[in-house]
Amino acid sequence: MELRHLRYFVGVGEEQHFGRAAERLHVAQPALSRQIHDLEREMGFLLFDRLPRGVRLSAAGKLFLSDVRRILQDVDQAKRRAERIALGKAGIASNRNCHGTILAWDGCGVLSRIPAPPA
Repeated sequence: MELRHLRYFVGVGEEQHFGRAAERLHVAQPALSRQIHDLEREMGFLLFDRLPRGVRLSAAGKLFLSDVRRILQDVDQAKRRAERIALGKAGIASNRNCHGTILAWDGCGVLSRIPAPPA
C-alpha cells in the first residue's frame, strides 16, 4: 500500500464518483479505478458500494476514510517538521537524562518530546 493509494481513496471517498475524483486528482479515470481496485484487493474487502451513478463508501470504507485522513495528516506534518530541520528553521537536541526522548524545537518557541528511535 502506498500513500498514492490512500490519497486516491480519499478523493473517491469524498467525491463519491470516480470521474470527478479523477479530475480533482489529475489522473485518468481508468487508472484511478485500477488503483482503488488494487487497494481493495490488498485490503481484502470492498471500500465502496458501486452504484449506477457513482459509488458510496461501504461501512468499512467509512471507518477507513477517517483513519486515512488522520494518517495523511500525520505524514504531512512529519514532512513539514523534517523540512524545518533540514532548512535550519528548527533544531533537535538529544538529552540522555530525558529517558529516551529527543527534544525538538520548532523555531516558534514550541518544544516537543519525541520518542527516540531504538539505538
